[in-house]
Amino acid sequence: MPQTESEKIKQKNSDFLQVFSGSSQGKRVYDYLAEGCFKNECTFNQDSARKSDFNAGARSVILEIDHWMEYDLSTLENVNKTENTEPEKE
Repeated sequence: MPQTESEKIKQKNSDFLQVFSGSSQGKRVYDYLAEGCFKNECTFNQDSARKSDFNAGARSVILEIDHWMEYDLSTLENVNKTENTEPEKE
């Protein structure tokens, strides 16, 4: 049976947490990536726009990991629901 969107999100959150915070090795790898991917640094390079773009791309990696590790699973009840704020037309 195919997974629902909610189940896929829960699985991805669980996978990221298991890999990056489930062991001391995972935590060390996360710390290594955070440092190498400019997590807490500016990605701007005044000498090269290309290097700035490269740095921003590297930073997006750690931000994606953070996103999935910090995902608020309580929001899943709203997945696959649309918000219809317009009144019904007669």
